[in-house]
This record gives sequence, C-alpha cells and structure tokens, in this order.
Amino acid sequence: MKKQFLIISGFAVLTASLIFSCAKKKEDNRISPTYKEDATGTGGNPNVGNQTVTGTATLTNPATTNSSLLVGGAGWSNPTCSSTNSITLKGINGGVDVTLSFLFPPTSGTYAIASNPGPQSCAMTVVNAPNQPSGIVWYGKTGQVVVNTTTTAINASFSGILCTQQNFNFPTVGVSGNLGCN
Repeated sequence: MKKQFLIISGFAVLTASLIFSCAKKKEDNRISPTYKEDATGTGGNPNVGNQTVTGTATLTNPATTNSSLLVGGAGWSNPTCSSTNSITLKGINGGVDVTLSFLFPPTSGTYAIASNPGPQSCAMTVVNAPNQPSGIVWYGKTGQVVVNTTTTAINASFSGILCTQQNFNFPTVGVSGNLGCN
C-alpha cells in the first residue's frame, strides 16, 4: 500500500509541476529600462533641434531704483497729434518716449490710468525713462489724467502717475507733466 501511495503521490507532483511550468506567465505592463535598440519610439527627444524645457525660467529685473520723469516743456515734441481727433498723445525728448492712448478722441474731463484704454480711462507707456536701463517699457498702473480740449488743441495734464514694468511691480517710475497738441 505504501508503494502505491508513493507512486500516486509522485505522479500527482509530476503532473502538477508540468501544469505550472506550461502555464502562461502573467503580462508585466510596468515601465522598465531597456536598451535603445530594443525600445519602441525614437529613443530620444521627438523634436530634435527643439529643446524641451521643464520648470520655469527665472526673470531678472534689470531696473533697481525708483525714478521720476517730468514731461513737457523745453525739448519735448508732440509728433503724433496732427488733429484734435487723435486718440494718441505722444511726447518725445531725446530717447524718452511717453504715450497716452485713448479709446476715442478725448474730450474735456478726467480719465483714470488703466492697462487698456476705455470710455473713461487711458493707457500710458514710457520707453527709456531717465535713470533706468535703456529699452525698458514702463506701463501706467495708477493715476489720473485731466484733459482739456478746444476746437484747435488738446492738452492732457497729470501728476504722480505710477508706472511699472510688465513683469515687475518694483521699481517704479513716477510721471508728471503735460502732453498736448495744437
């Protein structure tokens, strides 16, 4: 009896081992490292010649101190205002360029400084402000412009308009003075 039990047990073990060895292995869908030759895809940057950047670039502010600007008077010219229907008042003195932009030709009244011109607002830009690095554009953030118009002239006066760079709120340029045409 022992002999028969050993034969049947041995046969069962042999059958079980054959079944387990013939069974299909479970698929492994994990990402694993491989050699470039064995990998699917390009094996590198799909946009060769176009670097892929991750993260964010740190912006560096070239300006470091506040400054002020007095617009109008001797040395300033107003080249863009050829008629009283102009929507832009510009003043130039050397490399300094100050522009007030309106949505419609301005009428007498008070306009708030805004990032874009509106019915009761205007936008100011300053290029090459004195005592600042050249080439920087400054945008009006806060302040008011008082406009007086006649049939032959437009005059805009302002005091203490705060201008900043597009990506930085410090330093600032304070702008005061007059722009006009006649």
